[in-house]
Amino acid sequence: MQKNKIIKNSLSAIIQVIVVGLIYLLLYRYLLDTIGIKLLGVWSLIIATTSLALIANFGISTSIIKFVSTYYTRGDFESLKKLIFTSCVFILVTYILISVVILILGNYILPYFIEKNYIKVALEVLPYSLISLIINAVSGVISSCLDGIQKNYIKSYILSFSSILLFGLSLLLTPNYGLKGLVFAQIFQGVLVLILSFYFISKHLKNVLSFRWNWSKELFKEIINYGLKMQALSFMQMSFEPVTKAFLSKFGGLAMVGYYEMASRLVSQFRGLIVSANQVIIPVVAEAKERNDNSVKTLYEKTFSVILFVNVIIISGILVFAPIISQIWIGKIIPFFLFAVCVNSVAVFINISSNPAYFSYLGEGKLNWLILSYSAIVIINSVMGFFLGKLFNGYGVVIAWNLAFMVGSLIIVFSFQKLSKIEWKEVISKNDVQLILVASLFSYFGFQTAMNYVENTINLLFICILIMTFCFYLITIYRNKNFIFMRNEILKLLKRNG
Repeated sequence: MQKNKIIKNSLSAIIQVIVVGLIYLLLYRYLLDTIGIKLLGVWSLIIATTSLALIANFGISTSIIKFVSTYYTRGDFESLKKLIFTSCVFILVTYILISVVILILGNYILPYFIEKNYIKVALEVLPYSLISLIINAVSGVISSCLDGIQKNYIKSYILSFSSILLFGLSLLLTPNYGLKGLVFAQIFQGVLVLILSFYFISKHLKNVLSFRWNWSKELFKEIINYGLKMQALSFMQMSFEPVTKAFLSKFGGLAMVGYYEMASRLVSQFRGLIVSANQVIIPVVAEAKERNDNSVKTLYEKTFSVILFVNVIIISGILVFAPIISQIWIGKIIPFFLFAVCVNSVAVFINISSNPAYFSYLGEGKLNWLILSYSAIVIINSVMGFFLGKLFNGYGVVIAWNLAFMVGSLIIVFSFQKLSKIEWKEVISKNDVQLILVASLFSYFGFQTAMNYVENTINLLFICILIMTFCFYLITIYRNKNFIFMRNEILKLLKRNG
């Protein structure tokens, strides 16, 4: 039964990421044609600036998943009621206060990073972006409750539907209101997610949500004690994007920020396919710990192996089709865009491989190694981003960020496996190594062939090698134990639901 829930939640999470990814693919293409790359860069910087309000989160969203799972497993619905109310009130108040501070400081911070001609529009959009952030923060708490009771699939459907609404409203509002219309669409999206999340959590947890004052000092301390470490992670994580984009704007210009935003969005959406599917193990690990179940190590080994398999396929696909995506999405080959996609893809491959360890740490409540990992990312990204940006402009900034991202990810996976006494041979088989090598060759020749195709310089030698490599690639995938396992599980699920 547990396995069926994990598979159902994972598949729905994958569907959500696919839908959201396609929506943003279309949305970015539309925005390029309507507002241009520089205003897209402004929007990207505004999002990065408003993300500073994440300091007000105190790790509540992730804490909610863990504690809702714990109290739900115990059948303690009174504590659940107090937990949700306390979290919502705290998030609402603190996000409003932090947003006011950001609104005041924005007048001094943004002019330093945004070109003079675009300062006015940036400052006009900032307040509405903060309103959107506050709404999303509260809806994030409510929707996290669905994760906590392992109803992740409902949350996935809500986010998928709301993304379609975002796209429709953007088409409707952007022509008349410009960048402000896009932010209005985001506000409507956040309200919809909040209403639907409220409805479904009320349906599955009867009488757990109410507007009656139900603050609990004891539960607040409990979630804050766990959340403070999560907040330390959130505080560091929220610096990643603003620092990188600020350096990009300073050393490369707004156009580079816009192209990087598109490259980053492309890779992160595919990364989300795996991360969202993997994230469902947080409540599973929390439940296993609550029941004194020793299945965490076994769950990690199975999850790592399957995720490595899917990781290889997705990243190689991004690399092969990157030139064609640039041609279709942007309308031409942009060297910086392709560079960002390729470097981001390599770093994301390492990061995705660390996700089973990351989410296992979260489920068990062991956060010290995650804090060390994020500290390394912050230091490397800030120091190297500045110096490499001065030496190699935007290209150096991208290298610095991705190097930092890889180092932090490796710290997580190596530390977890050492503490859990897991050897590499237990999670990576010879077939996995073979798949990685064949996928690397396929990615290289696929990328070169795609470039030749876009530039109308067909190379028959590359095409022949690509066909041979692709055949080996398919054979290696077909023979991999994880492909066989996933195929069988999906067939069982379809048969059960059919």
